[in-house]
Amino acid sequence: MIITQTPFRMSFFGGGTDMESFFKEHGGAVLSTTFDKYCYVNVRHLPRFFDYSTELSYSKTERVTCIEDIQHPAIRNAMKMLDMHEIRLTYEADLPARSGLGTSSSFAVGMQTKLALWTRRQGRL
Repeated sequence: MIITQTPFRMSFFGGGTDMESFFKEHGGAVLSTTFDKYCYVNVRHLPRFFDYSTELSYSKTERVTCIEDIQHPAIRNAMKMLDMHEIRLTYEADLPARSGLGTSSSFAVGMQTKLALWTRRQGRL
């Protein structure tokens, strides 16, 4: 079993300078760092014992049979892109969501890393 551990980040200044409308005119710079708080993503095969084919556990729990029914847009799009089915994805973190410390970005990085590793392990990448 592989569990990704992705650090959270703290930005000191520069937020918003990654927006094209701003940096094309003014340039951009960001100063950030990571610290000892992480998010963890795990993915494993979901056996066909259930009446759903995908189970997602983050701040909510989703159980669906069709990828299109997944409410979380990052998970839905990543699973569509990688053509993933029959998985259980769990997310845990040392910090609460919406803390302003890059929790959603860290989740996206951890999830994409884990899904790519899972797909490679299945011999599909």
